[in-house]
Amino acid sequence: MKLKSVLQVALLACILVSTAHADEGYPRTIIDSAGREVEIKMPVERIIVQNGGAARALMALDAADKVVGVADFIPKNPELYPLLTDKQVVGTWKSFDYELVGEIAKRGDTITPDIIVLCYYYKGMSFSIDSFEKGFAPFENITLIALDFTNPENLTDSLYKLGVILGKEEKAREINEWRQKQIELVKSAVEGQPMPRVYIESGASKGLGELTAFGPESGMGTLVKIAGGDNIAGSLGEVFPKVSWEWVVSQNPDVILVWYSADSVGWEPSPSEDTVELERKLNEVLDRPGGASISAVNAERVFLCHSMMLSGLENVVGLAYIAKLLHPDADLDPHEIWEEYQRITGLDYPDDRIFVYPEVPK
Repeated sequence: MKLKSVLQVALLACILVSTAHADEGYPRTIIDSAGREVEIKMPVERIIVQNGGAARALMALDAADKVVGVADFIPKNPELYPLLTDKQVVGTWKSFDYELVGEIAKRGDTITPDIIVLCYYYKGMSFSIDSFEKGFAPFENITLIALDFTNPENLTDSLYKLGVILGKEEKAREINEWRQKQIELVKSAVEGQPMPRVYIESGASKGLGELTAFGPESGMGTLVKIAGGDNIAGSLGEVFPKVSWEWVVSQNPDVILVWYSADSVGWEPSPSEDTVELERKLNEVLDRPGGASISAVNAERVFLCHSMMLSGLENVVGLAYIAKLLHPDADLDPHEIWEEYQRITGLDYPDDRIFVYPEVPK
């Protein structure tokens, strides 16, 4: 079946459109990423956005002008969200000022149902949906929609739904078809190559006795699988399993990938303040007890991965970087895919940035 047909079938399967208003196709009913049936009563003119992946998707769909409220971290990161820096802050990613949102939503004395709230959703982490549902329960006509812009397996579905909600179907289809083409390119480049065993670390906030890893159903776990890697936490059965460093040493991974959060578009290349900090973090991992016995450490295959590339529409670029880290001889150019991503979305990010450390050679 051709790619276009596959995407059309997926769209028809997950989006149900009611035609009570035949001229405009409203109200529309979708099933969001949390499995909730959500009715959109009229064309969406105003958007509150709570998470970064959805915010960047809105920019890519040329819908930033509809945003009237954002979580506080968005205007603080002008590089990541250049089209949203002047938007009204309505709370944090965990909790909104619901009364403020209610006032923003009013037209006159009532809330017109042309406003939606785009909320974070990630399998195994439904607390955000539960919390926001309770907070918005007293406010009639504010529609809460949960879309998953983190896991690659759900991104196509989420972007199409957002495109239909906003009347941006063609742009959503164009981006999704391009993303699928890049995914197939990566799969083809790594096909038949040996699968290195990979440890993927999310954080070490509680010390080496309780590290947070990425499990097989996490977004980064999915990227590693597509890129031809064997996640050593694959048998643990959790999205974010807790492991000890002693356990990691016993598993002897071939490659170690460490998720590293940053509030910028990539890092400044060496020499820079960024790389001084990255080198410190890298050495912290390399100097852990027993590290000298791990294949990944001995082969200098321990890498820090920029958080921007691991969720949201950009994770197709992150996929190419991961594939290149796992299979250095693969015929892939992540830098070129990053440039293509900016062209197809119309977004213009700073040049000369790196997204993994040590760097992938150009």
